[in-house]
Amino acid sequence: MELSLPETVKRACVLLAADHRQAYAVGGGVRDLILGVEPLDWDLATDASPRDAMAIFIRAGFKVVPTGIKYGTITVFIEDLPIEVTTYRVEAGYQDWRRPAGVHFVKEIEQDLARRDFTINAIAYDPLQSRVIDPWSGMRDLAALRLRAVGDPEARIGEDALRIMRAIRIAADYHLQIEPRTWHAIVRNAELVGRISAERVRDELTRTLMAKDYLDGLQQLLQAGLLFVIIPELSESWLFPQYHPYHQYTVLNHTFEALRYAPASLEVRLAVLLHDVAKPRCFSRGIDGKGHFYGHNLLGSEMAEDILQRLRYSVRTIKQVAILIREHMLSLQMRSPAMRRLVARAGRQAIPDLLAVNQADFLAHSTDLIIHLFSEWEAFRTHLGEVMAEDAAFNLSDLAINGNDLLAVLGCRPGPLIGTILNTLWNEVLACPQKNERNYLLVRAGQIAAQHDAAPEKRD
Repeated sequence: MELSLPETVKRACVLLAADHRQAYAVGGGVRDLILGVEPLDWDLATDASPRDAMAIFIRAGFKVVPTGIKYGTITVFIEDLPIEVTTYRVEAGYQDWRRPAGVHFVKEIEQDLARRDFTINAIAYDPLQSRVIDPWSGMRDLAALRLRAVGDPEARIGEDALRIMRAIRIAADYHLQIEPRTWHAIVRNAELVGRISAERVRDELTRTLMAKDYLDGLQQLLQAGLLFVIIPELSESWLFPQYHPYHQYTVLNHTFEALRYAPASLEVRLAVLLHDVAKPRCFSRGIDGKGHFYGHNLLGSEMAEDILQRLRYSVRTIKQVAILIREHMLSLQMRSPAMRRLVARAGRQAIPDLLAVNQADFLAHSTDLIIHLFSEWEAFRTHLGEVMAEDAAFNLSDLAINGNDLLAVLGCRPGPLIGTILNTLWNEVLACPQKNERNYLLVRAGQIAAQHDAAPEKRD
């Protein structure tokens, strides 16, 4: 069997072979080539020790970084392509459910493949002899679109609990079915994910949210009990009825239905996943028996910030998701002034994502509501686009005057009055953009100052 590897990867294998060392492409690169997917990175396995492998590539003039030399891994840069080269090894003494306490270097590729997580990642390929080493029948599993642990799945998970989430993410990425023994081990050990670092869990959750079959991945996180380990707040929404004719789903089922319509944006999908997280805490019931969730967007925004901070998401992502959740309850009766205030609160760049979140939420309501309001929703989106296209002052900094102008005209010292006047003028301009004209604003500022009894304090 011949696989088409990049020439840079073949060159690394040639260099090792010239020094009488074995070299195999392994892991995700081989798996992806067999599936017809463009690999994102490349790993090589060799019988050369880390020190010998470094010397071979340094002599050839390539940059080498000892990225994980304790575990036998170096990174070689050939024509700017990073290639991880790892010495054949076996691992032992797992103490933190993630990393081995020690590794032992070995001489046979089959021993190295036996330590890997899933059979589809335990295939080695020698590009110089076009030879495949597949002791765990990974190619047969790829043909069957099956994800199966190498050997005993309980043992593989015991070595690295993150493999629980990786299994679901890989299955979602490649449309694979997790075979029963591996799935049962995932369910039995789901709570171990709580012992993994937040950064590792975050990365796997992110990749699951962005996977090709992300909905299947999220459903499997739910079915395995993992979703509530990662985000326990969502357990409050499970089976929670909404008691409203516009809602045909429980809160969590509504969330999953909304995710069906979420575009491939991490911030949008996180916002949709968490947009109703506060509903159970905001639930009330009217005298007509209908359920209400007043303020759930505000509390949900705060809860989302806490959740995403706990998962170590970036400040930018947290801020964006919090805005999307806070503002997602858009009123279709909103008129131009209110739309301008919305843009001012959320920021112009957030509006496309906000519309995506609102649309996903809207499409997850009852069919009757969607049919009844769809044309109104489209009109709202069109009107908001028109408002966005205006040359309007959506931010305070867009005003035709600033604080220094007011100080000069009013002849007063800096103080709370200046901020009050600027905010009043800004709100008037949001309602009527035509008022954003310097001479008008300066005259109006004097009127506002007078209304505040501003005999402004003169400068010395």
